[in-house]
Amino acid sequence: MKKSILGSLRFLLLSVIVFGGLYTAAVTGIGQLFFSDQANGSQVTRNNQVVGSTLIGQEFKQAQYFSGRSEKVSQLSPVSSEQKNLVDARTKVELAKNPTEKNVPNDLVTASASGVDPNISLEAAEFQVSRISKERKVSQQSIRTIIEENSQKDWFSDRHYVNVLQLNLALDKL
Repeated sequence: MKKSILGSLRFLLLSVIVFGGLYTAAVTGIGQLFFSDQANGSQVTRNNQVVGSTLIGQEFKQAQYFSGRSEKVSQLSPVSSEQKNLVDARTKVELAKNPTEKNVPNDLVTASASGVDPNISLEAAEFQVSRISKERKVSQQSIRTIIEENSQKDWFSDRHYVNVLQLNLALDKL
């Protein structure tokens, strides 16, 4: 019995050292060496101040900025009445913020699986152009140019999207 307990304790100590220390140090080191930006949160800085991350969605409530996807994740079925009511409520809010528009893109009224998706579709960005143009008193074409310059293409599909933080930082440069 004593041998069994001592053997188990030695294995526990070895496991803590290997998996708790050496493995963690190796994975962290590889991450820092090959993926330093991502491992450190893909932080965006302006004037030596961190303003956000390109990997984590942030909420922008001011009318002169692009807004992203909802951060409020629901685990509701896509066909449930609760989900329908939630989407309907978000649709009304988006239409109130963007009164010249009629059809709200899906990604502005549904949350991503994680609740921190930093990107929106080109359609969702275009949906907001009129409001932002009016608020900032700049031409819609200037804003569309910013969207085009910041557009990215998904590796696995033909889906084009834009990062909300990058769009809003580009707007501030106008």
